[in-house]
Amino acid sequence: MSEIIMCDMQNLWNDETARECTTPLAMRAWTSRLLGRDRDLVLYGGGNTSWKTTDTLYVKSTGSDLSTVSESDFTALHLAALRSLLDDPALDNAAVMRSIEGCKLDANAPKPSIETLLHAVIPKPWIEHAHADAILAVANVESCVETCAEVFGELAPVVPYRHSGAALARACKAVYETLATENTIGLILAFHGVVAFGRDARESYGNLLRLVNLAESWLKNRGAWQLPEDHVAANAASAEALRERISAVAGFPLSVLIDRSPLAMAWARRPDLAEVATQGPPTPQHAIYTKRLPLIGDDVEGYTSRYRLILERELGAEARLVDATPRIALDPGLGICILGVNPHYAAVAAEIYQHGMAIMTRAAAHGRYRAASLSDISLAELEYGGFERRVLSKLTP
Repeated sequence: MSEIIMCDMQNLWNDETARECTTPLAMRAWTSRLLGRDRDLVLYGGGNTSWKTTDTLYVKSTGSDLSTVSESDFTALHLAALRSLLDDPALDNAAVMRSIEGCKLDANAPKPSIETLLHAVIPKPWIEHAHADAILAVANVESCVETCAEVFGELAPVVPYRHSGAALARACKAVYETLATENTIGLILAFHGVVAFGRDARESYGNLLRLVNLAESWLKNRGAWQLPEDHVAANAASAEALRERISAVAGFPLSVLIDRSPLAMAWARRPDLAEVATQGPPTPQHAIYTKRLPLIGDDVEGYTSRYRLILERELGAEARLVDATPRIALDPGLGICILGVNPHYAAVAAEIYQHGMAIMTRAAAHGRYRAASLSDISLAELEYGGFERRVLSKLTP
């Protein structure tokens, strides 16, 4: 596994390529791909973009990959109808999200992004949404609001964490209408990421990079950027026994990867590991691959029992839909063991945890690292974690 190397975010705008975009939607797809190709901005579905006219919103469809998105991956919706959905306080989050389908201009168009309403309520024509690592490293601390005010000021006010969908859109609308000024170019979404906007494609894309680079520069100035490394060799112990134990408790076979990089060893050997690593992942969405907590030590059965009780308390009967066995195991001698329902998802979890590890390390270097609430993370595991059940349903017994 390669070590994460994060550097100043480079502006990839190219005038010649921009001139080849003959329509605004072609431009929207191209600049979306500029964002999607950078893992420090977007990880596995963690971002979306839009463009709007006076009466129509074109938003990235759910499930499409921002790094390869094309014009056909954007869904057109009636803008006024979308905005009116939030005007009825009697409609709960689920009802509002169901109603979005009725706002599509083409009933056969792809399902629009879960953040469609967020894009609709911000009165700017071009919008970018990303889960930028550097911004999460600044914001995911106990003093989130104060720290973000210092770093971003009126350029990007903080929106309190809300579940994706109508709740987040309402929160963004309220913050924008009360705190945005003529200098505001974005919003910081607590435990979630960042939104940036502009009058045209170039300005919107540049504004996102401006906010990310402000975060990186601030972290460097606080001595919170350089990631520690531990070059003492890991032992040669096999992770196979651990994989078998976790698989036995889960009731199905799991694949495993081992990260013994200097960065991983430094993380697994942190003296305050039990404090920092157990707050939760940088965003609730990370938990669908890595779980809310890593296993520290080798008590697989105890971990699973405790995790299941927490899920049952937070999710009730639906907790049975979420597997309670660990996907990340931390061992100071071995390194980091990453598990998944197949090799592909083990690799996905490994990359996501690498980024999370860097975010948590940097946040803890300038403040007290914090994650979203237990209930918010549990809900994300339930609502976005169905891929494991789909994979397992295809396994031959």
